[in-house]
Amino acid sequence: MRPTIKDVARKAGVSISTVSLVMNDRPVPLSPETKRAVLEAAQELGYRPNQLAIGLVTKKTNTVGLIIPDNSNIFFAAYTNHLETAANELGYSLILGNSNNSAEKTVHYLHLFADRGVDAIILAQSEFSDPEMTQKCLDAVRSLRIPVMLIDRLFRTRSTEAVLLDHFEGGYIAAQHLIGLGHRRIGCLSGPLGLTSFQERLAGFCQALEEADIPYDPALVVEGNLLADSAAPVLPALLKRHVSAIFAFNDMMAYGLYKELSRMKIRIPEDISVIGFDDLFFSDVLQPSLTTVAQPLDKMAKAVMSRLSQILREEAGGESLTQVFRPVLKVRDSTSVCRTETA
Repeated sequence: MRPTIKDVARKAGVSISTVSLVMNDRPVPLSPETKRAVLEAAQELGYRPNQLAIGLVTKKTNTVGLIIPDNSNIFFAAYTNHLETAANELGYSLILGNSNNSAEKTVHYLHLFADRGVDAIILAQSEFSDPEMTQKCLDAVRSLRIPVMLIDRLFRTRSTEAVLLDHFEGGYIAAQHLIGLGHRRIGCLSGPLGLTSFQERLAGFCQALEEADIPYDPALVVEGNLLADSAAPVLPALLKRHVSAIFAFNDMMAYGLYKELSRMKIRIPEDISVIGFDDLFFSDVLQPSLTTVAQPLDKMAKAVMSRLSQILREEAGGESLTQVFRPVLKVRDSTSVCRTETA
């Protein structure tokens, strides 16, 4: 049976209130001997304070809910890891909800976490391809009485805190890199273009084409589902259009390209260049290593938790803040000078 605060008080020979003061590190005048007796008793009994009970008194649980759209996506696994590290450094714990890209499940987790007494919520998908689903999510966020921080896939119009990447610049620097290598027929394996982040990546890509006087060909842009299996159905169509390079809008889809190109005996980068987006762990391990647009997830995670901590300490001021981080191009071995006559 779990030891209680009464057991600790009895073993240490002090009152229950004294145990509470020591365990919660309250700034009260207690002798070193008393504190030591309480802490030793708690350790011997294996006593841990009841966080739920503490939360009822303090109105804080030092817990933050995190809702991600897909826990099988390595990107969100990596981001979750950075967020948990940043949260722990500030004395918070994370609890995770996986929505499986469902607006209904997202709304469910928003209400569930609020009902469970979390201090704040981090939401990694607040925009969906269906505008009605996006509105339902937005309404749910606005109905909560706790802070909600938006990350990654965001509302077009938002009135809450957000930490995001400059997706336009990400698409721009990816295209600029390939153009600088002499590529002119560049295919795109995009994410769902109903989502703002992928529209912005494509817009940045198109801006780089325009600056290089390369006509935009919509036939060279195909949508994927952000998973590795996106590549197989669409790659033949891109190859028939004689692309010399492909920009995958995330590393997971780039991995799928590697698999399919290898199966077709097409070499990277000798026959075709490939560039990804995210800079996941495996991208530096692949052979050849993947050139990619990196998101500074560690810095973004720290910004998320630092801002939430400010808000929870009531030190953030009155206006919502959007923090935008710049992506970084990681040039590796999967891109090279264009060698095809059709480029």
